[in-house]
Amino acid sequence: MGIFNRFKDKSEKTQKSMIKKRLDELKTELETNAAGEVLDKVLYGLLEAMALLFVINREYRKNIKDFKASYVIRSEDGKIDVTAVFKKISLPFTQIDGMDVKDTAIANPTTTVTFKDGKAMADFLLSGNPDVIEGLLDNQLSVSGNLNYLFKFIYLLWLIPEILGISDLKKMLLTPA
Repeated sequence: MGIFNRFKDKSEKTQKSMIKKRLDELKTELETNAAGEVLDKVLYGLLEAMALLFVINREYRKNIKDFKASYVIRSEDGKIDVTAVFKKISLPFTQIDGMDVKDTAIANPTTTVTFKDGKAMADFLLSGNPDVIEGLLDNQLSVSGNLNYLFKFIYLLWLIPEILGISDLKKMLLTPA
């Protein structure tokens, strides 16, 4: 009788292990897919807000004086694809340096940042200290094009909380929930 109980125990442990593994896979898939779809919309909205900030804040706009570049931010699975194009934009009676945002990827951007998936992008952006080199080494992101332009873009992003008076954003992001 002992051999049957051991076989039954081993079988139950194997089944539980397989179920747990599958549940973990499903959880990861759900997080990745949900993160990708939501992040595409959130990223587009944030870039639209950044474009508006260039229009209304002269000091911030000075950072892109005569700057012409295009960035595609995407994920390998295609759930995220947003483009930011720095160029002269038309306002009534004038043109100023600004940024145009598109909810699709354009051909031949200056720089393309490809994240492994939505979760990798969320982890990178919410880290409080996005380290491009670490992301590259961990295979969480890849960059093609001008890497210096990526650093400029990250710099422009990190100026926004300061301009908006959210001086402790980095500290808030680094503090566990």
